[in-house]
Amino acid sequence: MGLGRFSEEYGCVAAPAKKADVARPLDERSGVAACQGTWPTFKRLFFGYVCPHWRIGLVAVVAMVAVAATQTGVVALIQPLLDDGFLEKDAATIRFYAMVLIALILFQGVAHFFAHYLVTWIGRGLVKALRSQLHGQLLSLPNRIFDHAASGRLISKLTYEAEQVAGSVTRAVLALVQDTARILFLLGYMIYLSPLLMLIVAVVAPIVGGLIAYVTQRFRKITQRVHRAVGGVGSVAEETVHGYTVIKAFGQAERARQRFERVNERNRQQYMKFIATQYAAVPITRLLAGVALAAVIFLMTLDTVAEQITVGTFASFAGAALLLNGPLKSLVKVSAMIQKGLTAAQSIFQVIDTPCERDRGEYEVVRAGGRVEFSGVHFSYDSEREVLKGIDLVVTPGERIALVGPSGGGKSTLVHLLPRFYEPTAGEISLDGVALSTYRLAALRRQIAMVSQRVALFNATVGENIAYGSNAPVTEGQIWASAEAAHAAEFIERLPAGLDTPIGEDGVLLSGGQRQRIAIARALLKDAPLLILDEATSALDSESERAIQQALERLMQGRTTFVIAHRLATVENADQILVLEQGRIVECGRHAELLARGGRYAGLYRLQFADA
Repeated sequence: MGLGRFSEEYGCVAAPAKKADVARPLDERSGVAACQGTWPTFKRLFFGYVCPHWRIGLVAVVAMVAVAATQTGVVALIQPLLDDGFLEKDAATIRFYAMVLIALILFQGVAHFFAHYLVTWIGRGLVKALRSQLHGQLLSLPNRIFDHAASGRLISKLTYEAEQVAGSVTRAVLALVQDTARILFLLGYMIYLSPLLMLIVAVVAPIVGGLIAYVTQRFRKITQRVHRAVGGVGSVAEETVHGYTVIKAFGQAERARQRFERVNERNRQQYMKFIATQYAAVPITRLLAGVALAAVIFLMTLDTVAEQITVGTFASFAGAALLLNGPLKSLVKVSAMIQKGLTAAQSIFQVIDTPCERDRGEYEVVRAGGRVEFSGVHFSYDSEREVLKGIDLVVTPGERIALVGPSGGGKSTLVHLLPRFYEPTAGEISLDGVALSTYRLAALRRQIAMVSQRVALFNATVGENIAYGSNAPVTEGQIWASAEAAHAAEFIERLPAGLDTPIGEDGVLLSGGQRQRIAIARALLKDAPLLILDEATSALDSESERAIQQALERLMQGRTTFVIAHRLATVENADQILVLEQGRIVECGRHAELLARGGRYAGLYRLQFADA
């Protein structure tokens, strides 16, 4: 969380931002692609996601036009029904037009079903395609995107904003095509009935068009604010769910409540502006239509007009004018829906257009030997402050490398360069003499297993979480073998359904030691030649740590291992111990050598074991 956002939501005073950060747009700092304009977004949405279903869309359009035509046809029945039927008292004519009315309504019902069903089918297919593309993009984005973007906003794009796109393609496009056809049919029929009376409609139409143009522009600005406000609500809500224990432990429930209330109120205000603009336009449109109808009635009192227009003609014209009110009002709402959908699509396309992880390598290997070499490696997250400064290191296959030192020294950053979560800003890292950039990402990451302090488990069963370590189908026997080696079988057997026991979101139904052992079993099943242990036992009690340590010893056998540890007692048997401070290796050697040297490592060791 940036200082500006922290101070805004908690009421704290933050340090002023650097000029470079203020001048640079947010999407440039985070690496997210810039937003497209409305028209390019519409073209991309229409030609990329709707046009592939053009055959179904064509049938839907025909059905919508048929619905509009039958509505005009129903109004057109009024003139002959009054002039030829009721005024002439012709019962046969009245019965005939009654049957025609039933036929029109029946045909309209069938056309209405096909129009709505087919457009909705296209809309849901579009949302499915967008969500699949967006989800796939999230899996291939560089880590720096997740470092800057709030996860609540990314989730909002997959859920809320994708649904807004569905609204623009289904309800909005359906109403746009159908109501435009209704207006054209009704206007054409009104001109056919009386060109004189139609002059009044011609005066009012430009005013209504100008109103719709203004409302469209207004909606575009407001919907962008609404989407930002919704993303803020999702982000704060997610932080509350994930950090509820910290909130309770520090007695900050009221502060968290106030923080959520601020973003929630901001969302409410923006949405009410949207609604006010939408519903204020409707009565104005109705008023204009009412003025036009009143003018028509006034003209009917003139003798020259009254002589040319029959009762049936006037009734049919007035009916058509009244029916215009519905599609005009709907078009105003359609504008809102389209703008909301396009704004959501812009937000989604920002992520889809963000460059993926660089994967230009072509080198493949079934199983690496495990020799790792760092040559003059530098790294910076922001191109301003270097986190690693000239790292030179050679690791032979099967060696255990321990990384120790104060927090912020660059230990986690160094190991995160191995699976290429980040790319070095200078220097080169090689595996078995081949530069990491030469490997295909998938091939490289198959060679690496990770176990960290923050174990990531999925809302699935114990067995499914262990099997996650393999890209190929695995048998239950293989899962049990990994669980045995990780000292996890003993507690799995006591679970209600064994391997088939659900463990809840992020393994919340298990203890910390149990989650850690499942993570180790998962790494064992992967059987990768390189292993990264990032504070794998730091959050455990002594009894759990002993069991985990035994499992880790089994896991490290025959593998090149990088161990990050603050408890120095856990790395005494390492082949090399590296002390990192401020991005540099300040000491390197075995445990006994470093103690005898009396340098930085010896100082850290004495500090930890001062009581003993």
